[in-house]
Amino acid sequence: MAFLNETDLPTYYPESIKMTDNDRKKFLNRANSYAFGVIGGVPMYSPQLPELQVKSAVALAFEVFVEGQEAEVNTVNGNITEAAPTGHYTRKADDPLAVVDKMLLPYKEAFTRQNTASADNGIMFL
Repeated sequence: MAFLNETDLPTYYPESIKMTDNDRKKFLNRANSYAFGVIGGVPMYSPQLPELQVKSAVALAFEVFVEGQEAEVNTVNGNITEAAPTGHYTRKADDPLAVVDKMLLPYKEAFTRQNTASADNGIMFL
């Protein structure tokens, strides 16, 4: 199950057009898998929880995963090359996927509610 398809990806992340097919598929699969793991499954969409927001969250996760891959391993000596010029430092968020988690939280809660059995007296069984 893909929350965001490869054909829809350029709408949400136009820079993906410049990527190789293998990289695009790899990072899109990671982003979809991440969203699936956060939600816990495939949610039921509704007017209050539209599919569009999940696609946006997956696109943001895609961007985070792509951004983290700018440093590369040197195939000759195994060293990791620098992602930016020496002396240039940009402080990144401690957890860049925290925003994605917040975006997916309502879907996770709805999915949990849909898949939790409850007794007649209101007790929920997890």
